[in-house]
Amino acid sequence: MKRLVIKNKQNMHVEVLDWGCRIIALKVPDKSGRLIDAVLNYPNLADYKNDPYYVGGTVGRYANRIAQGRFTLEQLPIQLTTNEKIEKNHLHGGEIGFDKRYWNVVDITDNAIEMTLTSLHGEEGYPGMLIANTRYELSDDNELTIKYTAKSTQTTIANITNHSYFNLSDEQLSIDGHEIKVEANFYTPLDLYHLPKYPFKEKVDNTVFDLRQFKDVGHIKDVICNANYCIEKKEGNQVQRVATILHIETGRQLTIFSDYPSLQVYFGNYLTGKLLPFQGLCCEPHFAPNSPNIITYPSAILKPGEEYCHVIRYQFENF
Repeated sequence: MKRLVIKNKQNMHVEVLDWGCRIIALKVPDKSGRLIDAVLNYPNLADYKNDPYYVGGTVGRYANRIAQGRFTLEQLPIQLTTNEKIEKNHLHGGEIGFDKRYWNVVDITDNAIEMTLTSLHGEEGYPGMLIANTRYELSDDNELTIKYTAKSTQTTIANITNHSYFNLSDEQLSIDGHEIKVEANFYTPLDLYHLPKYPFKEKVDNTVFDLRQFKDVGHIKDVICNANYCIEKKEGNQVQRVATILHIETGRQLTIFSDYPSLQVYFGNYLTGKLLPFQGLCCEPHFAPNSPNIITYPSAILKPGEEYCHVIRYQFENF
């Protein structure tokens, strides 16, 4: 496994592992200029080979869940691998998703790195050979931009995102003390298996899912657990603010921007082993869970000749 480092002029730097094209450190200067790591990571690189929680990973070909791994594509039934053994769902790309593969470095500079991965036709049940690229780039304004591009030889589905767990505190033992705000008027009601259920989209008004104003993470983490938010797109499908996480005591803030139609918020309830429950908070911009089976959701279909292109941006500030 290779560890690669990019930096900006503010000394912010990001460490990326070629195994899973994953972020294993995201170090940002605080008010005093001291570097703090804003993401959870494992103590040893070898731990990532047996990581069941997708820590920092690039997940795909389809992030999140597809019910029983089944959907119809161009009137043909598709069966993907089902790696959630109890629920029999397809999760985060299957048994060997993008986070469990070595990526190849195609470009690296002081402040940017680009990696590529080829997913062959039939892998995990997906049609078409998909060539995916992930580019990490740091600006001097302490922003990390992730750009995903992909092309396929056949009609397929694509839904790629980053699965970092954020914690802006010093000790990083709990996400208590954080506050979160999500720019969404609608959320996705989920069943016991974390799959969307009818009516598939509901207003957040007068529910615990209303995060349009900052809420104390400690008060909502057990109740919400894992939620998908529907992002109302502005004109031109532009990158827009979707969520903000802040830590009151240290005065650190992370704002997340993306051009994806949904945002998954997961409070790390099920972390175990070398990580603790509620130790990190995930905010994953992507297409909605099970969207290939729900026609009212934006489509994740990618056709030959088209380019999949989506952006996530993490902006760090001190207040």
